[in-house]
Amino acid sequence: MRPNNNVLLENVNDYLQHVAVLPKQIDKVQHSLKKDMKKSDEKDIDYAEYRHKSHAEILQIVERNIVIVNYNPIIFYTLNFLLMAYLFDKKLIPFNAVTGLYIFYISIILSISLVVYLIIKKHSYLYPNQKLMMTNILLFSIGIILCVLKIFNVTFGLYVIPLVVFQTIFAIGILLVVLSLFLKKPEVAAMGLAVIQKTIASVTINETVITFITISSWLIILVIILYFVMIYSTRKYV
Repeated sequence: MRPNNNVLLENVNDYLQHVAVLPKQIDKVQHSLKKDMKKSDEKDIDYAEYRHKSHAEILQIVERNIVIVNYNPIIFYTLNFLLMAYLFDKKLIPFNAVTGLYIFYISIILSISLVVYLIIKKHSYLYPNQKLMMTNILLFSIGIILCVLKIFNVTFGLYVIPLVVFQTIFAIGILLVVLSLFLKKPEVAAMGLAVIQKTIASVTINETVITFITISSWLIILVIILYFVMIYSTRKYV
């Protein structure tokens, strides 16, 4: 590895330790840097020259991106949890219907937010993600507007869809809960539980079962939310 690249790696490591970034995340940044440095090695130039940036500018990008990368999943799951829980009207399931607001959420907000979430995760720590983060903020603003519209009973109409669609959504909820056990991500479990309690009426008409699932899901979701509040409130970096 070129000497200046080694100096950059050391500078990044020392700086991130100084600002109290978690060691596990420092390792991820270092891994990303070493992987990206192969591109400059192929051109036989220093990485800073390859990026057309000074070491200080690269450090600044890395620090900003650590915040963006860390809060990216929080924004994604908070936005979609809020809209899934509030816009989906489970009272319409017996009529095989959903509101136009919910269709707009699924087809536009969820799709775009998922793409942005994956792109930020892929870009990782080395390239600016500010525009993508602004897109997230815009989506969140639109989501709040949709919630306000529902408060005033603006639904953009009702649309009949096959019952199997609701049942498929219910199955996705179960899949998310199971997946969260392997990924060890409580936020995924919270999303899955929200989906399950909203669509439980699509697989059973037993009111006792529906009530039990609904109450149990919200209790677990509340515990998960409290867990995140305690964890994130004690850290400078997630």
